[in-house]
Amino acid sequence: MSSFSAHKNIAYRFLTPGKIAAAIDISVTTEPCMFTRLFLIFRGLSDDDVGVFAGAGEKEANQVNWREIVGWTEASKDTTLFRVLETSVLEVT
Repeated sequence: MSSFSAHKNIAYRFLTPGKIAAAIDISVTTEPCMFTRLFLIFRGLSDDDVGVFAGAGEKEANQVNWREIVGWTEASKDTTLFRVLETSVLEVT
């Protein structure tokens, strides 16, 4: 995660739980349980590479509902449930 802040520009994407499940199998046996998985993949961009991502900046990212991508729901805030938040960050070089 420290290398995330080492870059002036980054390209990133959240992966859906379905894509993660094929590579990382985790199960929680406590009921009721709210299990949320956040998997962020990113890479640093040089100033020259930024042009390749024209039209895919912060403004455009704010139009995408990341909660739908990662499967986040209001139940994630329910304190009566056993809640698990798995976070993973992967840098692609």
